[in-house]
Amino acid sequence: MQRAVLLSLLILYLNTASGCERFGRFDMTSLFKRGEIMIGGIFPVFNKEIGSTYTFESEPPGVKCEGFDLRAFRWTQVMIFAIEEINKDHTLLPDITLGYRILNSCASPTNTLRAALTLASGQEENNSTLSCSPAISALIAESGSSQSLAVAGILGPFQVPVVSYFSTCACLSNRAKYPTFFRTIPSDYFQAKALAALVKRFGWQWIGTIQSDNDYGRNGILAFTEEVKKLGICVAFVGTVLRTYTVDKILKVVEMIKQSTVKVILAFVPEGDIYPLMKEVVKQNITGIQWIGSEAWITATRPSTPEIYQAFGGALGFVMQKMAIPTLKPFLTNINPNTDLSAAFVRTFWEIMVGCKPALRSENTGADVANDMCTGNETLLYSQDAFFNVTQLRVSYNVYKAVYAIAHALHELVFCQPAGGEAVRQCLNISEIQSKQVTAQLQRVRFLNKFGDNVFFDENGNPPASYDIINWQLRDGQVQHVTLGNFASSANGDYKLSIREEEIVWRTGKLVPSSVCSIVCPVGTRKAQIKGKPLCCFDCIPCADGTIANSTGKGENGQIYTNYIFLVFAYILHLK
Repeated sequence: MQRAVLLSLLILYLNTASGCERFGRFDMTSLFKRGEIMIGGIFPVFNKEIGSTYTFESEPPGVKCEGFDLRAFRWTQVMIFAIEEINKDHTLLPDITLGYRILNSCASPTNTLRAALTLASGQEENNSTLSCSPAISALIAESGSSQSLAVAGILGPFQVPVVSYFSTCACLSNRAKYPTFFRTIPSDYFQAKALAALVKRFGWQWIGTIQSDNDYGRNGILAFTEEVKKLGICVAFVGTVLRTYTVDKILKVVEMIKQSTVKVILAFVPEGDIYPLMKEVVKQNITGIQWIGSEAWITATRPSTPEIYQAFGGALGFVMQKMAIPTLKPFLTNINPNTDLSAAFVRTFWEIMVGCKPALRSENTGADVANDMCTGNETLLYSQDAFFNVTQLRVSYNVYKAVYAIAHALHELVFCQPAGGEAVRQCLNISEIQSKQVTAQLQRVRFLNKFGDNVFFDENGNPPASYDIINWQLRDGQVQHVTLGNFASSANGDYKLSIREEEIVWRTGKLVPSSVCSIVCPVGTRKAQIKGKPLCCFDCIPCADGTIANSTGKGENGQIYTNYIFLVFAYILHLK
């Protein structure tokens, strides 16, 4: 019902007989540059929406957000960088200018919908109402799976292609529900298989899990649980967290960890949701746990500190491939609020990075920064902040690939051939491009980028499945994300896990940690299931008279019944 109402609102918002009539608008700041073809972008530049009370007696106030996310801000800059790079390319979309409009989602599905409606209805900077087709040809969105579900659900019926750079929920592969959704990060369907293979590799039988209270966390843990059940592995508990949870709710999860006997815990949680739990785990000095991380937090910068390492050192996890984009660094170091005083988010970035307030500040961000005004001589050229490290890009590289995938689809529509072809002759006017055509062409797009990656999407809009295995190690006082192996699908559909075990730094030191509910039964005893407990939990009791168990770990079905053996021998002798 709610989706139907939203769709009706969108139709009203877009549809008139001869042109578009705007009934209202959301007041959303944006990074904007006009182009002949427009690409939209939605990123969680601020990662928390401040709740408001609506009286329904007056127009609701504008959305307020807090928690400036440097990582997400860099994603916006990578999108702009890629678009500007394409605009300078003489072989990809020659003589055609790409433009962009980038909005903030606040990591909120509700605000993501506002952003999607704003982008689909036309740029507020453009007063033209000559066409009712969406003002953007494609949309790059979003980080969280819940936000992408909202966008893909609302724009899918209008055939607007959505390319995500960080949403991994397997639910988004449902082409019946989300016919225009693509992504440059593998689905959690594959990550669940990778995590299960890792758990099996080290013989862990008793696993604790932490999920975020959203589509990403719930679907991820569900997929993982289904995979490990096939291997006879038991999940001891499922703790639930969210960045907006109260301290009491976080403490309940901490208590769950303390009361459990598990020594290995999988956290299928975005970085913003797990960070409050991490701080509490460190505060209560809970050590000795081997943590496994999903791709959403295992390489995040904020938790990768010596303080958090005290409890989470040695963590293992899977991440998408990394890539270095050397030419991106000068672009990032040239970010300056004085270049464009109206550029959204840049002033807040400058305050955090430089520590002073640029002139004409208008954003009310709530950021905890210095009160000093800038002199105008500040520069980022020599900054050593991790923000400017472009040698190990993962999510940023996904954003980069998303922009290029859209550009190649547009090129093939306009020129009826892949980029780099001999003839450069337009066979489709820019004004004739419809979003449904871009969607169809994205499904067919395949190209080799300048880094040697073959970029394409399968029938469900997913890229090929390939992960690096990351291990948290402390080197020279800094937390390093060390790559120790990989997990990838093969041509025959099988999956291969390769890992250099001898190089892993475990939470327990050099020894592989053990995590079982019950110890292996010794010779002469058998398993006895404990009522109400999972299969991994059992007692060891002496074998019954007339029976033996000739190897450790044998359960009730693994016993050898000597009476039956004697009967068999007797029967054989009788035959002779």
